Amino acid sequence: MQLQAMLREHDIPESELMYCGVREYTTEHAAHPEYHGQLMHWYIIGGEHEVPVCDILSVDRVDE
Repeated sequence: MQLQAMLREHDIPESELMYCGVREYTTEHAAHPEYHGQLMHWYIIGGEHEVPVCDILSVDRVDE
């Protein structure tokens, strides 16, 4: 299931995972040079880590 669909179908608090929008994956990000110059969906994880969708491998439910 795609990440956007998961956000719509499940009640994931924005403090845990928040969609930021689409923007360019620039050369400042060295992890995936094959994506340089491409538009990518970005998210904030845990209120502090801003990452492109290509860096999110899975989303696991945590019951507290």
